[in-house]
Amino acid sequence: MDTNSLLAVDMVEHLKKGIGSEGQIVHVEDICARKAIHAEMPIELSEKTKSALKCIGVSKLYSHQAESIQASLNEKNVVVATMTSSGKSLCYNVPVLEMLCKNASSCALYIFPTKALAQDQLRALLRMTKGFDVDFNIGIYDGDTSQSERTWLRDNSRLLITNPDMLHISILPQHQRFSRILSNLRFVVIDETHTYKGAFGCHTALILRRLRRLCLHVYGTVPSFVFSTATSSNPREHSMELANLPTVEVIQNDGSPSTRKLFILWNPVLRSKAVLNKAQIAVGTDELADESSNFVRSSPIVDFSRLFAEMVKHGLRCIAFCKSRKLCELVLSYTYVNSILCARVVQREILHDTAPHLVDSICAYRGGYIAEERRKIESAFFGGKICGVAATNALELGIDVGEIDVTLHLGFPGSVASLWQQAGRGGRRDRPSLAVYVAFDFVQVLEQHLVCAAYEHPLSVQYDEQYFGSHLESVLISLKAGGFLSSDLSSNSSSRVWNYIGPEKLPSRAVNIRAIEAVRYSVINEKKNEVLEEIEESNAFFQVYEGAVYMCQGKTYLVEKLDVFKKIAYCKEADVKYYTQTRDFADVHVIGVVVSTMSPKTNARANVCRVTTTVVGFCHIWRGSKQIFDTVDLTLPPYSYESQVASVPVPLPIKEAVTKQSHDFCGGLHAAAHAVLNVVPL
Repeated sequence: MDTNSLLAVDMVEHLKKGIGSEGQIVHVEDICARKAIHAEMPIELSEKTKSALKCIGVSKLYSHQAESIQASLNEKNVVVATMTSSGKSLCYNVPVLEMLCKNASSCALYIFPTKALAQDQLRALLRMTKGFDVDFNIGIYDGDTSQSERTWLRDNSRLLITNPDMLHISILPQHQRFSRILSNLRFVVIDETHTYKGAFGCHTALILRRLRRLCLHVYGTVPSFVFSTATSSNPREHSMELANLPTVEVIQNDGSPSTRKLFILWNPVLRSKAVLNKAQIAVGTDELADESSNFVRSSPIVDFSRLFAEMVKHGLRCIAFCKSRKLCELVLSYTYVNSILCARVVQREILHDTAPHLVDSICAYRGGYIAEERRKIESAFFGGKICGVAATNALELGIDVGEIDVTLHLGFPGSVASLWQQAGRGGRRDRPSLAVYVAFDFVQVLEQHLVCAAYEHPLSVQYDEQYFGSHLESVLISLKAGGFLSSDLSSNSSSRVWNYIGPEKLPSRAVNIRAIEAVRYSVINEKKNEVLEEIEESNAFFQVYEGAVYMCQGKTYLVEKLDVFKKIAYCKEADVKYYTQTRDFADVHVIGVVVSTMSPKTNARANVCRVTTTVVGFCHIWRGSKQIFDTVDLTLPPYSYESQVASVPVPLPIKEAVTKQSHDFCGGLHAAAHAVLNVVPL
């Protein structure tokens, strides 16, 4: 058993000789270290502020910090766009503390996108202000804050830390309760600005406009804004648009040092189907068909779990970034117990067998955990009690969790900025670091789109190979084995028609990744009577229905009961070899309120609509073979929400003509809708 400690820079050769010896490492980029560029502190800084800097060991500033602080002291709106771990928090903490020291009534508002980041920055501010004779009354006002704490903060806080959600549902609607803060507001800090994009960014932009409007017209204040963001191509435009500001000064010449970083690109290896055995199927390895029907590609999730275990075994502090909550739990589960696969296929074992003393040193970190659990994990990771964390992008942001040696990345996070933001968590002091990017196989993406395509219109190799490539037939066969497609075996293979028969009523259904919801369900472990997680109402019927297989911190549970009145799901630990998937359908009702002006050249329109989703049951599916072996009916109340719908009315004569020729009119409409979405994405 090899558990000797290794440095991050030594891990590349170790992997090449070990679990990466079959050519998985396709490229290694060696990024050199960079020296710091310092600048003098602004002469305006008071001795109290300089003392705060000394409390955290800062005697001189990086060039971008000095430039940003000076601009903020001159009451300019500023955006700091530098690399991860470049000390961006000082760019706003220093001018804010200076202002709070000089003006006894002035206030500041800090807005962070996640609760974890807010907690981290609170700790940093308390360290900086330790021993101050000025009372700043710094505190966090979010969903985890008790009612008594909220009252105290409204009456006393001068530096209030919150998030866009609380601004929207609490602070702005009840602004009279915050009149002391708003009438003395001098700074608004918006950290991790690059996360405000898409629908969430649109919501936040309007919330900030509401804030500025109240400040000016009701309380007579015009606060200065400080934005902090990862490096991007348009930080000025994004910040100006986000808060509707006329001007913003950009600070992007990074003066911070960076350590050496090795970046590995890892591609799961192709194997002959002949090596597959029942042991692999039993643990659900999810091998993927690729390039030839005689070969399969190892599961990226399993490879990722093996890498995670390897880092922890050799004493390297590691964050394993996953794109979803479910992937976090799967990676943790595989890292705990996936020893059969490794022993029989590549003669390696994972933590459960090779280093049982390290099993408790890894955990998952993601949205949904109760506040106490999140704080516990953050503290344990920062203090070194936990060596590895499988995390969503909740740890992508600038939370200080101590020195990180390795970052692992399961698939592309959506943007280059996010990838660098994640990789920048490694080597945050003066030690070289390692980043490993594990590619999701092309066929895995292709499979998902073929399922959607078959739902829209039956597939045929003869006609569809031109769209989906020469691997089409082998992937279709794989999807049939997984219970997603059916075909007529009596016909010629090239002209055979493949129809969708999967469990999802609408496989391409979009998921709202960030909704502001007041109603949440608690998931309770019945045996220990403890809360495992809190889930948004919109997700509860899809994740914790009665009979559902639910995962938390790498453990598997069965949901015994879902109480829709008390908003509680009761579950118990269970060792099962299957997972569950809902059977549901959605109805869209156009309310009729027009939200855009129609063009005279088209009859397309946009209206307010109500979407109602109803869960009618669920399927039991074997983890290894993906075969459905049982279906269960459910009776749950429908979940409804308002949204917006774009539509194109189809004249009745067209419907009559299509129906007359015995074609599926509704199926044609659905396919046309997807065609429009592909041409003009919403």
